[in-house]
Amino acid sequence: MKINIKIILAFIFLFALTGCKMDKTSIETNTHTVLDMAGRSVEIPNNITKVYATGQIGSIMLYTLAPEKICGWNNTLSDTEIIYIDEKYHELPNLGSWKGTKYSGNIEELLSIKPDLIINMGDVSETYISDSEEIEKQTGIPVLMIDGSIEKTAEVYNFLGAVLNKEERASDLSDYFNIAINDVKSAVEKIQDDEKARVYYAEGLDGLETELQGSINSEILDICGAVNIAKGETVGSSRRIQVSLEQVLLENPDVIIISSDGDKSHQTYNKIVSNSIWANIKAVEYNKVYEIPSIPYDWINRPPSVNRIIGIKWLANLLYPEKYEINIDEEIKNFFELYYSYEITDSEIDEILMNSK
Repeated sequence: MKINIKIILAFIFLFALTGCKMDKTSIETNTHTVLDMAGRSVEIPNNITKVYATGQIGSIMLYTLAPEKICGWNNTLSDTEIIYIDEKYHELPNLGSWKGTKYSGNIEELLSIKPDLIINMGDVSETYISDSEEIEKQTGIPVLMIDGSIEKTAEVYNFLGAVLNKEERASDLSDYFNIAINDVKSAVEKIQDDEKARVYYAEGLDGLETELQGSINSEILDICGAVNIAKGETVGSSRRIQVSLEQVLLENPDVIIISSDGDKSHQTYNKIVSNSIWANIKAVEYNKVYEIPSIPYDWINRPPSVNRIIGIKWLANLLYPEKYEINIDEEIKNFFELYYSYEITDSEIDEILMNSK
């Protein structure tokens, strides 16, 4: 009887030790699983100190949320970008970017930096899901898919804030966005269809490229109550399309907004406002041709990232100043202070808005 009791106690003691060991392993695990914005289950580290984004959309968002966690840029910072990016991040390496499953950088260099996490931000589609899984396979690093739609901006900030332990900062950024987009929507929602501004979004050095209606690259036009005259179906990942001057003349837009594509000589703007053929278009005739502000990044697209938040305010006020009445200079100051921790000057604002108001 005594022997049996000893055996039972020994088993109980062994089970207790085993149970404690299992609990200890569970407690000490260094990872946890999250659902990304494509519904994928991804195992990520508990403590994330280094993050790489596959493209500028994600890198800019990460910079505004958690700059100390960015381990590299997607390109060498331009003279314009450097002004608005904190000096301590100027020397981060150019790690290139992914377009689909093609990587423009040196994968050995990327792996040597050892990011804890990769962010792939853009469309959430089967193609992009497949791309993310291939990137994960090639690098062995967990990849989170992030929805790049402007409507998801607050959700993205809060999601990444939780992942990167930056909840308070994420809340500040998402709150500003929610107020901005709701104010704009409220201002333009009562505009009748026949009163809406018909807009041509000009890109390329000759102004004869544009973005199709309904894509992530042109969605701000819809939010601001504009009618994008470029209608059609996107084919694959194609959004930016070539058009003819005859097509633009036929559509005869009320307003033309121009992406300078970083061209400091303003070639496209100068061509459109001075060319005798373009002069036959209503927007040119009535001096409603504007460059999209592009400092430090384009406010509408290229890349379609967080500068679209101030872009919404700029475009809605530009198209409907009586319905959405704001002091755009003050709005720019508030935006740059919150998102870039940068105190922008009046002269810098004048430069940004030179052909934009």
